Amino acid sequence: MRFIAVGDIAVPDKLNDLLELDLKDYAFMLLAGDMSGSPDGWKIGRARALNDITFIPNNKNPKEYYEELLVPSIEKLKKVDENLGHLKKYLQVYVVYGNTDFQSVVERVQPRNFILLHKLVAKVDDMFLVGYNGHPMYPWEIQDSNKRDIFGYTFAETAKELNSFKEDEIYDQLLCLCRSLPNKKVILLTHTPPYRILDKVEPERVEWAKASYGETAKEGSVGSLGLRRFIEDYQPVISVFGHIHESKGIQLVNGTTCINVGCFDERGEFASVNVQNGKIDCKFEKVG
Repeated sequence: MRFIAVGDIAVPDKLNDLLELDLKDYAFMLLAGDMSGSPDGWKIGRARALNDITFIPNNKNPKEYYEELLVPSIEKLKKVDENLGHLKKYLQVYVVYGNTDFQSVVERVQPRNFILLHKLVAKVDDMFLVGYNGHPMYPWEIQDSNKRDIFGYTFAETAKELNSFKEDEIYDQLLCLCRSLPNKKVILLTHTPPYRILDKVEPERVEWAKASYGETAKEGSVGSLGLRRFIEDYQPVISVFGHIHESKGIQLVNGTTCINVGCFDERGEFASVNVQNGKIDCKFEKVG
């Protein structure tokens, strides 16, 4: 069985270049989230995390301004969904949402050309696909869940908007989903990396990481502790994720082939994965 894996879509129209492949050779495609991220979306996240009230113009209502900033993300998700519709004619696309796939954006677009795999199991031939959205909540968001951000939303509301989760939630819920499945037949799709597995940010972002996640991120690792624990305990055959573009790569951890698919940008890089008789062959290729 062969499949395609991509994530963090930077150039939506580049998805059409995947049509150059002989898609009948692939069983399915995995997309590790962040389909609708935009420069405005990233600015929202930074201002929110830094509690930067100067980010909002004096003449703007905070919530109305937030809605304005979502427009580029809405248009981008529409384009991604349209292009996935072209691929859907040849193979099924399974997706999880990332932290920039804001819930309010998804609700407005209502994309229909993929299967959302969050907290679900899909069987393809003799393999089981299992998915989980989002990234870990910041500790300070959990401690002050009723505190409001610069736009007037509580941290609890923001966590829902950004598909954020608590570490014990991802561990318990994935274990529940997979308990009756043979681990060597499970392919896990998440947006976040597991902690200390292909999850290091660039050196200049380490101070931000530490400020956001505390001492666990002092060396730049911002992956999920709960997901790392699940992978160590359950040992799925493959774990596919994205989120940290600069940590793209492949790493074998206790029998699990972990793949950070990086960012799907103008280079058109994707992971081609082949599962054959219990052996995993994974390499990065380019289209276009």
